[in-house]
Amino acid sequence: MTDRDLDDGVIRLREWTDEDAAWYAETVRDPLIQRFTTDPPTLTTAEVQAAIFRMRESATEEGFLICDFTTGHRLGNIALRHDGQVGELSYWVAPTARHRGVATRAVRLFTAWSFREVGLRELWLRAHRDNLPSQQVALNAGFHRDPQRDKTHEAKDELWPMLGYRLPHPTP
Repeated sequence: MTDRDLDDGVIRLREWTDEDAAWYAETVRDPLIQRFTTDPPTLTTAEVQAAIFRMRESATEEGFLICDFTTGHRLGNIALRHDGQVGELSYWVAPTARHRGVATRAVRLFTAWSFREVGLRELWLRAHRDNLPSQQVALNAGFHRDPQRDKTHEAKDELWPMLGYRLPHPTP
């Protein structure tokens, strides 16, 4: 465990290592993950390792591997892009981790950390209009629907209707 690891006694968010890259490249091929993420199904271990390196060097990106607290099994991915004030959150969970509250727990841990350690004043995320579980995660983690953040963008040769959610920094 590093000083950046986070846990709630059920899940742990830990830094990515090169050894996690093959798992990510394989897991992201899952049809549901492919439906709602921009990662291509042809993503390679080397490409994931390069992304991990870039994230470590970046001042505007953060990310953690979501793991089971007890077993250490890999459960998912959570990431943040930010400008030092406002950040956009993204996440996915592996098929074996779904319907267990993993994403909600991870989002709660990560948002608290983002406000405290990164110093952000606001977080937001977008969920595909058809991704009802992700929309529910956003609400369960304290985000509020923000239609001003809605956006349609092209991904994988389709137009994706994305719904916006916002979480302001909690006041002291």
